[in-house]
Amino acid sequence: MFPWGHVAVGYLCYSLLTHLRGRTPTGAATIALVVGTQFADLVDKPLSWSFDLLPAGVLAHSLFFAVPFSALVLVVARRLSYTQLAGAFVVGYLSHLPADVLPSLATGDPSYWPLFWPAMARPGVDVSDPIVGPGAGAGLLENAAYYMSDFLPMLFSPIGVAYILFMVGVVALWLSDGRPGIGIIGRALGRVTGRSSHR
Repeated sequence: MFPWGHVAVGYLCYSLLTHLRGRTPTGAATIALVVGTQFADLVDKPLSWSFDLLPAGVLAHSLFFAVPFSALVLVVARRLSYTQLAGAFVVGYLSHLPADVLPSLATGDPSYWPLFWPAMARPGVDVSDPIVGPGAGAGLLENAAYYMSDFLPMLFSPIGVAYILFMVGVVALWLSDGRPGIGIIGRALGRVTGRSSHR
């Protein structure tokens, strides 16, 4: 799944959880959520695509890492009184893992192995050659282009139409929630550019 898909899945989960508690997502929590939705790829993609240390999507995508790391984040955040932000980050991070499995379910070829790495290896792949796709020598841009070449044609399939409708629905939910996070981004950009933000 691409970054924007992870943001959408994470936001849907977090918004529903906050609404169940009679609240709406705050701006700071939404920013923490977005960072959480990208965390697994921010760890694993460089380890694979840039440094050729591990197969793509294994360490931070594994429940053996994600669960203890999330617990540690929550414990530390509780001591520092950042429980809301940590909770949002953890929801984003943990939503990333099943979201990566969803596309394989849609194609009828379930791929659960990253969730259980290193106890479960990638089926049909020589583990002595951990790279799938162009590999680390190609760098981040060529690896991203490799995966994008499958994504764009998918948008014109029935699954792609469902994907687009899902994304539009989550954007509508975010707008309904009052566009949380946009004010923080506007103020930060205002500081960087020297302009003031009125949001």
